[in-house]
Amino acid sequence: MALINDRDTTNTVESLLKAPYGQQGANVINNTGKHYGHFYCIVAIADNTTLDVSQCLVNWEENGTNTVTTDMDLITGLPYYADFKCVSLVDGSVIAYYK
Repeated sequence: MALINDRDTTNTVESLLKAPYGQQGANVINNTGKHYGHFYCIVAIADNTTLDVSQCLVNWEENGTNTVTTDMDLITGLPYYADFKCVSLVDGSVIAYYK
């Protein structure tokens, strides 16, 4: 007996549209360690959450340079999109969604 529906007709476009809803899983981060992975979005789930940008590997720019140097206070519930290879916090909690 197969547990997987062999009539799954999901195509690539449908799979991409499902991505923002956590179909690939997520990691709840609530400490100051470095968390490596292939994340496309983080959302603060606690007040007073600050992203430690000196420890993060992300494809953001600040004032036209490749290096973001200022820690970022994250607004609770607001999604932040990027190509995160590593997420680290000064304090607070985020949920990081896998690609």
